[in-house]
Amino acid sequence: MKHIYFLRHAKSEWEEPYDTDEERSLSHRGKQQSKALRDYLKDSRFEFDICLVSPSERTKRTYHTLRKDILRLPKPEYRESLYDAEKEDILFLLHGLPTGVRSCCVVGHNPGLEELASELLFGETNHSRFHKFPTAAFLGLSFPSENWKDLSSGTCKLVVYWIPGMIGKE
Repeated sequence: MKHIYFLRHAKSEWEEPYDTDEERSLSHRGKQQSKALRDYLKDSRFEFDICLVSPSERTKRTYHTLRKDILRLPKPEYRESLYDAEKEDILFLLHGLPTGVRSCCVVGHNPGLEELASELLFGETNHSRFHKFPTAAFLGLSFPSENWKDLSSGTCKLVVYWIPGMIGKE
């Protein structure tokens, strides 16, 4: 049995000027979302053998906030291909994981994360089956294989779906 966790970065800052989209950091609300997710994960049973993280500032800061107090989380492995990744790009990365890796967390962006998660759960569709996959959403899936190459459309079961809800909204 393998486990995949998808984490969309927390809410990013749009008010400050940045030279590139990749440099955008977290907004005040995003920092609150990251801390709320950290509190949720701190007491959970979820563990990752590996964590693949997009090199954008907002994904780095989101994962850094989680690791700050959760020592069991692995060091991030930054993957350039996760920035602006489509669902096929993410699936390609997952297919390349060694058999010994039991669980993987991917910290990235939409729409790629949402589209892949929807396809792994529900099979191929022209659109996502999620009503919304908001910033700081955390989704866990499992699939009954020992080989990451077996990961394909409709093969997963939902383990967890946590969203930050109304955090930071007034």
